[in-house]
Amino acid sequence: MSSSTIQTLKVAVGDRDFTTTAEVNHVDVPVWRVVYHNQFSGSSLHNDIALLVLPSKIAFNSGVAPVCLPSNTRESYVGQRCIVAGWGSLSEGGSTTTTLREVEVPILDNAACQQKYGGSAPGGIIPGMICAGEPQRDACTGDSGGPLVCCNSGKCDQVGVVSWGIGCGHPKYPGVYTRVSHYMDWITKNLAVTP
Repeated sequence: MSSSTIQTLKVAVGDRDFTTTAEVNHVDVPVWRVVYHNQFSGSSLHNDIALLVLPSKIAFNSGVAPVCLPSNTRESYVGQRCIVAGWGSLSEGGSTTTTLREVEVPILDNAACQQKYGGSAPGGIIPGMICAGEPQRDACTGDSGGPLVCCNSGKCDQVGVVSWGIGCGHPKYPGVYTRVSHYMDWITKNLAVTP
């Protein structure tokens, strides 16, 4: 992103429908700065993570609540059904939606994910990635950067960030996400610099 794009970038807190500004909890918050991972590779898609740092704290209410960062950096989440959300396409090659959508997807083991992708994964499935999805249930084009959230006993952790995949809901290829727990040191270090 160019610096002029970053200067106009806003986070729409509480927004669910892009076609209206009348949502009760909708607040546009300007982005103070964007922090990219300095080892991101566009060819392998390794280290596909960035932080949007806001100038002030968000006010939480009935429609806006925080999601936790993973506290257990060793948990694999394999076998859990978690939620991916976004405003991306509803089907491969389809148009995007104006209303926030979500779908529950199962977390796969990285070795099984690598086996499914084989040589089709640009840089392989590495520990900094987490795979999730099943036929007809997946993130899609336009969902990139969105959350993969696992909830247990009322606590929800953002375990992934939508990164890449082949197709959408393809029977052979699950969605590939950046594994948040793998980057906790990087996140903590970069969140120490605030406005």
